[in-house]
Amino acid sequence: MVKKSDLRIPPRQPVWNIWQGLLLIMLVTIIEYPLGWLETPNDLDSLRGILYFIGVGLGDALLYFGVIWIFLHIIRRPFSDLGFVKPLKRFVVLGLVVGILLFVGIGLLGNLLTQIFGTPAPQSFTVAVKGVHYPWEFGLLAFLGGVVAPIKEEMIFRGLIYPPLRQALGRGKGMLLTGLFFATLHFDVVRFLPLLIGGVVLAWLYERSSSIWPAVVAHGTWNILMAAAIWIQRF
Repeated sequence: MVKKSDLRIPPRQPVWNIWQGLLLIMLVTIIEYPLGWLETPNDLDSLRGILYFIGVGLGDALLYFGVIWIFLHIIRRPFSDLGFVKPLKRFVVLGLVVGILLFVGIGLLGNLLTQIFGTPAPQSFTVAVKGVHYPWEFGLLAFLGGVVAPIKEEMIFRGLIYPPLRQALGRGKGMLLTGLFFATLHFDVVRFLPLLIGGVVLAWLYERSSSIWPAVVAHGTWNILMAAAIWIQRF
């Protein structure tokens, strides 16, 4: 007998498995490698470097959307299975609050770990923000980091990867493994624990709201506040 909870959108019993999700990520990586999209530009302090960085970010997001759309079309499932459904307003507000709390909490934890293990090499997004010369450049980077990247990453980690892990291992282990995967793919040893916590919190928000959008709001708020803090520190 099928339970009511199994019929919710996104479905509690996704028709894809974790290996198919990982295969899609590997496929995108294989496509991007010869294009040079996986390499960090050396001139992120110049207009040309920043525009190239933004272009690659947009191209990466479109490629992921395209590959995942084709996959869902093949298995005859809608994008709503990834959580692209209208959330309740209270969960959107919760996403905003969670994003602010992540910025503060993860920021404090990150500073503590930096004092213990030393300052790690800055991420390419951080370098790009520090290299901007005009407000419109910062606006484009904020759009990339606060809108495009959160939608793409939530679609991948919470929409594609988390549901089959939840189905196979349960909510707790599914959230933890999704957070581990999220932190690992950022390739940042010092920030691994903060990113792990952030990934688990975002998976919890997705699970709580049954929609990808509150997690996108939280993720985007976190990124925009971080970018604004980096921008302000330049002056």
